[in-house]
Amino acid sequence: MHDTLFLQEVDLLQKASRCVEYIQEYLQNRDYETAKIEMSELRFLLDELQAIEQKKLRRAQLFEVVADMKNRGIQIDFVSRLLG
Repeated sequence: MHDTLFLQEVDLLQKASRCVEYIQEYLQNRDYETAKIEMSELRFLLDELQAIEQKKLRRAQLFEVVADMKNRGIQIDFVSRLLG
């Protein structure tokens, strides 16, 4: 899952960078309607990137809880699958 999130994030960042370039080009060409469409796409990509950040944060919090439980000697069945 971590690799999948990483790959998704890289892909979204590349797409967002292209959108920014396109927006700049369309503005220079005074093509405001197409620039608006690209801005809408950029907004969507930013929302997706933000969702990935939230997933990474929740995952880190989960690992903290699991590590704390492990230190206390508490075993959970899903932990071996999660960490494995």
